[in-house]
Amino acid sequence: MATMVLNATDLFDFEVIESLNKPSPFPLAGASIKSADALYHPKAGSIQLKHAGFPHLQLIDMRWDIASDIELHDTVPSNSISINFMLEGTIDSRFRGLSHDLNMRAGTHNLIHTPESGHTNQMKGGQSMASLLIGLDRDFFAAAIGSDDAWSEQILTELHHDRPFSGVRGVQTITPQMRHLIDDIRSNKATGPMRNLLIQSRVLELVALEIDQFRKPVAGSETVPPHEAEKLHQLKAYLEATFLEEHTLAQLSRYCLLNEFKVKKGFKELFDTTVFNYLRKLRMEYAGKLLRHCSYTVDEVAAMLGYEHSQHFSIAYKKYTGLTPTHYQQGKKSVVMA
Repeated sequence: MATMVLNATDLFDFEVIESLNKPSPFPLAGASIKSADALYHPKAGSIQLKHAGFPHLQLIDMRWDIASDIELHDTVPSNSISINFMLEGTIDSRFRGLSHDLNMRAGTHNLIHTPESGHTNQMKGGQSMASLLIGLDRDFFAAAIGSDDAWSEQILTELHHDRPFSGVRGVQTITPQMRHLIDDIRSNKATGPMRNLLIQSRVLELVALEIDQFRKPVAGSETVPPHEAEKLHQLKAYLEATFLEEHTLAQLSRYCLLNEFKVKKGFKELFDTTVFNYLRKLRMEYAGKLLRHCSYTVDEVAAMLGYEHSQHFSIAYKKYTGLTPTHYQQGKKSVVMA
C-alpha cells in the first residue's frame, strides 16, 4: 500500500473535506465538547472532531478511521504546550528540534513544546485512532508547574530559551485515574456554566496527574537499566490496551525494541510476573467483570476472550480464580483474584 503524503493544512481544508450529513459509524462518547464535525477526506478517510475552547486551553476529542498509510506534514508553528492522550491506534512522530522520535501507542501520553514547524507524523492505514488532545497556553503552563523540583526547573529553562522539549523522552502510561478523568471529560452531559467549569477542572486535574508522573522518573532496578525500564513500562501499557489480542514474544520484542531475553528477564524483574502471566491476569479479570456485571453468557465471554471452546475457558478460569465461570457469575462466594 502506497503511503499518502499530506500537509495538515490540506487535510483540514474544508474546501476539500466533505461534511457528512449521515450519522458517523464511529460516534464519540457523550456530548462533552460543544462543536462536533464528522468529516470525510478522499485520501485520509473518516475523521470526527469535537472541540472546546476555554481561556488558556483548547480541547479536541478526535477519532480518525484512517483509510491508507499516511505521512502527515505539519508546517504551522505553534507556541502552545501540546498534550496527547492516545486512546486507540498508533502514530509515530518526528518533531523538529527534538533529538528523539515520539512513538505514541494506545494507552500512552506525553506533552511537547515545539515552536518550530516541520513535524512529520506516520500513521498506518486500516486503523481507528482516537486521541484526547489538549493545548495549553505556555505562560499559563509555566505559572502552573512552579519551580520546586528538577523536572519543572528544566522545563522552565527550555521555555525561557524557547527551545523544544517533551515531558519525557519516550511516553508514559495512562493510569486508571487518568482514564477515569478522560472518560468523564468525553461523556460529561452538563450544560451551561456548569459544563464549562466541570470540563476545565477535569482537564486541569488530568494535566496535574500527568506532570506528577513526569516528575517521578521510571524506576529501574539493580539489573534493569532506566532506558530499558522505560521501554518495558511502555510494553506493559501496550499489553493493558491490547490484552484481548494474540501476542508472541517475538512481536512484543519488536514492539519495545528489546531482545526477547531482555523482555522476559526485565519484565519479571520490574513487575514480579512474566509477560504472559500478566496477560492472563488482565484477561481473567476482564472476564470476571463481564461475568459479574454484564448479561453475557459463559459461552459469549469465552468467545470474547478468543476461546474456541467454552470448556477450555472454564478450565482456565477455575484454575485462576478457584471457581467455575458459572459459580463466579452467580456470586456464590467472594473471590479475590491473584
